[in-house]
Amino acid sequence: MWRRRDDVVWRRSLDAAIVLSAGAEDPVTLPGTGAAVWDLLAEPATLAELVSTLVAVYGGDSATIERDVAGLLEQLRVLHAVEAE
Repeated sequence: MWRRRDDVVWRRSLDAAIVLSAGAEDPVTLPGTGAAVWDLLAEPATLAELVSTLVAVYGGDSATIERDVAGLLEQLRVLHAVEAE
């Protein structure tokens, strides 16, 4: 299960989420579906759950979406914005 870290400061704009991890100097902007993933992580979720929801909302190839979301989660993990339980 993936979840947002409790020590992350963030804001939601109309089309993006702006995320600032503890200890980071600069915020990260998550536009489009990146912001949608951030919104979905308000509750812990598996990669499969995230992909299923995004496919239902946006359509598209589930394998491509899974690859993209897995990459985003890894980037956010490296930035200390999310963690796997």
